[in-house]
Amino acid sequence: MKDSKKLKLGKLNFYIIDNDYITYLSQFDKHIAYNKNQKRPYIGVLIIVEGHYYFAPLFSPKPKHKTYKDNLTFFKIINLKTKNDLGIIRFSDMIPVPQECLYLLDIKNKSYGYKRLLSEQYSYINKPENKKKILDKSEKLYQIVTKPNKSKMTKFYKDLSCNFKLLEQKSLEYNI
Repeated sequence: MKDSKKLKLGKLNFYIIDNDYITYLSQFDKHIAYNKNQKRPYIGVLIIVEGHYYFAPLFSPKPKHKTYKDNLTFFKIINLKTKNDLGIIRFSDMIPVPQECLYLLDIKNKSYGYKRLLSEQYSYINKPENKKKILDKSEKLYQIVTKPNKSKMTKFYKDLSCNFKLLEQKSLEYNI
């Protein structure tokens, strides 16, 4: 893996998370997204909670995404010209990641089509209004899932999401 472990704050960037770390977290939560041998990009930094940097997995566009009704668990990335789906960010699967376990995505050796897709996704998520929605949704979901509340809405989001507090603890226990 390239030694491009630079955490960049300000813009939403694409990161790759170490497979060993993803495998480790998967022991504790069924919602951890499969890492595809360190090929799944994660978007970050979404939120910072008590020193934990949160990243959310990026999923390629799939026909089923067209049927998704908008809620706090995801954000659709769309090509504004063609209105085609470019993928989704799943906040319900966001995870805390130690800086030592993440790498900026290196697109140099990627195919032209994949580079183009990533470029379109990057442009869309970093438009100020979209970036604000992304950061707001991730923060709001985190707050709902981690605060004690017995409402139906809270249960709905907790059932769909990672156990953020447990993963924060396990992240601290991870031996790099």
